[in-house]
Amino acid sequence: MGNVKDATLLHHVHEEYVIRLRKRLKFEAKIESNQRMVFSDSETVKWLNHAIEKIWPVCLEEIVSQKILLPMVPWFLHKYKPWTVKDAEIQHLHLGRSPPVFTEMRVLQQSNGDDDLVLELGVNFVSADDMSAILGVKLRKLLGFGMWAKSHLLDMKIEGKVLVGFKFLPCWPFIGRLHVCFAGPPYSQITVKPIFTHGINVSEFPGIAGWIDNLMALVFEQTLVEPNMLVVDVKKFCSPQPENWFFVDAKEPIAHATVEILEAADMKPADLNGSADPFVKGRLGPYRFRTKTQKKTLAPKWHEEFKIPICTWESPNILVIEVVDKDFFSNDTMGDCCLSINEIRDGRRHEMWLPLKNIKWGRLHLAVTVSECNKKPAEYSHDLQLFEDELNFAKKRSLLRSSNILPKVDDDQCEAMDNKRKPRNRFRIRGHDEQALGDGHNSTRKLVEARALIHPTNIWKLIKSHRRCRH
Repeated sequence: MGNVKDATLLHHVHEEYVIRLRKRLKFEAKIESNQRMVFSDSETVKWLNHAIEKIWPVCLEEIVSQKILLPMVPWFLHKYKPWTVKDAEIQHLHLGRSPPVFTEMRVLQQSNGDDDLVLELGVNFVSADDMSAILGVKLRKLLGFGMWAKSHLLDMKIEGKVLVGFKFLPCWPFIGRLHVCFAGPPYSQITVKPIFTHGINVSEFPGIAGWIDNLMALVFEQTLVEPNMLVVDVKKFCSPQPENWFFVDAKEPIAHATVEILEAADMKPADLNGSADPFVKGRLGPYRFRTKTQKKTLAPKWHEEFKIPICTWESPNILVIEVVDKDFFSNDTMGDCCLSINEIRDGRRHEMWLPLKNIKWGRLHLAVTVSECNKKPAEYSHDLQLFEDELNFAKKRSLLRSSNILPKVDDDQCEAMDNKRKPRNRFRIRGHDEQALGDGHNSTRKLVEARALIHPTNIWKLIKSHRRCRH
């Protein structure tokens, strides 16, 4: 009897141990599977999109449109307005009921500058049918008698990756500064419909047609693309006093790449008639360019030149070029090629034939010259050392006096000017500070010659004279 009780007790203990062991193994397996699980981007930001969807119609749309975009848009309108427009303003702005959607979010481990945190956000904004924005344009008197014309801005779409850098504070508002820019050129599109005023369609005026599209391209593909960025001072933004709380930190180019698209050969026929209508489009960083279309040819000759700024040598700076056949409905690619600008930054002109890839045959003839920007040039202002070099170069060939580029200065005039001029270390030449030319009689003659030479018409004459002499 005792043996049966002992056996029953051992059986219950064993079953209880087995149940506990199974629970433990199941729990550990669940933890291990959760650790191996990779969440998609949509799952990581699903909560954020749901929260924005609830807050957007209540207050977030008004904050974005009225407090953020409405003060910022005039800055870009005045900066990039065409010559036919005297003034431009946004008279009404409502983004509609559709909020932006975040497709991904991640924290960058390394940040440039003094940002404490940098987020990379995938943003997709497609406006609903209730979006409404009115752009008022004041035409110049010579073109439209100074009257105002209005246009509707509808159907906006922006898609790209946005970098947001945070600089934190230990007190309110806890965020001192924001850096906002696109990681690369985003996709942007907007529809412009004119509001007719006294029978005027403002979008048909020269210089205005396509202005909004060009403005969108400049803002979203160049001005706000890394390394350029929008800097927001959160303290000033939260201040009750009206202050200028933002500015665009546009990096000055450190070099320029002059790309010459010359010609192509051995192109593959793309049309049914055995020919093609090719054009070339390319990009270098955020900057893009395109040539004219050559009709019905397999050996097109463009001979077009594009000057592209380079803001940093830390990026790869890959020049991507694509040859495209222009068709009525859709364009067809005829091959592409690429070139590293960092490898040819020696200041010389590199002329080359590049084979087209992703196609059976075809070659592209181009030339690239990379010139460093050692100094920031001012308009019609040059280093005086350059003046002396140019003057000496031209005087040796008697070009200046014979073509009346420089006025003749006799000794009496130089002495009279020397007596009137007070000694100083710097001179003012047509509103630009220049280095001192020296003292005495020769310096006055050089100053007079430099003043005449700095005029843009004389500069152009001197350039043409140099070209004739060198050739």
